[in-house]
Amino acid sequence: MTAPVVKGLALPGYAELFAQSNFSFQHGASHPEELVVRARALGYQALALTDECSVAGVVRAHTQAQQSGLQLLPGAVFRLQAMRGQPSTAVQKPSLLECPNVSGMADGWRMVVLPCHLGGWGQLCQYITAARGAARKGAYMATLPAPGSHALAGCEIILLPPRVSAMGTYADLSFLIAVSACIESARAIFDDKNHGLWLGVVLHQAADDDWWLMQLDDCASRTGVPLVAAGGVLMHARSRKPLHDVLTAVRLGTPVADCGQTLLPNAQAHLRTRLQLGRLYPPDLLANTLEVARRCTFNLTELRYHYPLETVGAGETPSQTLARLTWAGAEWRYGVGEVASRVALNEGEAVAVAAPPRGGPPSAYCEQKLSGGPPLARANHAGAASENQNKNPNPI
Repeated sequence: MTAPVVKGLALPGYAELFAQSNFSFQHGASHPEELVVRARALGYQALALTDECSVAGVVRAHTQAQQSGLQLLPGAVFRLQAMRGQPSTAVQKPSLLECPNVSGMADGWRMVVLPCHLGGWGQLCQYITAARGAARKGAYMATLPAPGSHALAGCEIILLPPRVSAMGTYADLSFLIAVSACIESARAIFDDKNHGLWLGVVLHQAADDDWWLMQLDDCASRTGVPLVAAGGVLMHARSRKPLHDVLTAVRLGTPVADCGQTLLPNAQAHLRTRLQLGRLYPPDLLANTLEVARRCTFNLTELRYHYPLETVGAGETPSQTLARLTWAGAEWRYGVGEVASRVALNEGEAVAVAAPPRGGPPSAYCEQKLSGGPPLARANHAGAASENQNKNPNPI
């Protein structure tokens, strides 16, 4: 596959599907608002904000997108990890994560998740919660959903394999076989959920970009999973490259001069012009970005507060359910006999009461003295009398 050269002023349509802001802590070098403004100025049809295991920046991006008139695709990106300690009784196909780490990179595959509708947004948020809860604070552990589960249903999934050098050890047929097997395994998980599975292509003008594109195109032909262009954006403009270098050094705890190849080799991880993208990517990969954006119709304005449904027992009213649970909790805490025989009042008074009826609380919790009334009323009366006495220390 040979990337075309854009001639004249006919610029291709494009939607950025993989952009991280500074809400990807110590990775992104631009604010969400800056990404939205820049994407609108470049004529992008849509921008996906995909911070790492987080949707914290989408509110700011949404506010700016409404002002700018740009379609915003809320989403997230995850670095996948191999699943450990699975029950031996589970019969599963080989996971995408069990494939050889052909690039020698520790971070492995990445997965971009873009919800198509409100239900997909809920699935994404649940996935983030589960990933955060499976690791220590500040970290996460993301794995592919189990086959047959409904996790990430209603979302577009873009898989990004680790980049392999043309001069590396695995630059041969074994790489194609391994990656193709991984993608087939991912299809078994995602294809039955009515959403798209894509193979993302990130090209940052490396020396072997043509070779990498050819490898992924071969994998797509073998598996039937289409390719889609992805920018891998970490900054809105190339001028933020020095800032990104500093962020990388801080993250690694190393001086910038000693970071070496851990720094970005160039400043191509920014929002590029459509002319540049048209020279790098084939037309069908750019057109597929518009197809993904067309499918993802979810907007944050759809979010509304929904009062949770009450958990009411069968054949009971809400009050009866509350009473039953209250008495059950009291019996568990204080003992059945104690609750059934007496109720202790705060003032130290104790009166005998009947056992609570099955369907609800007793008709009277305590007997009130005819002369004094309820304890609270007596307390209020005493307080009022004391206040009057203070006002008139020597009554006539």
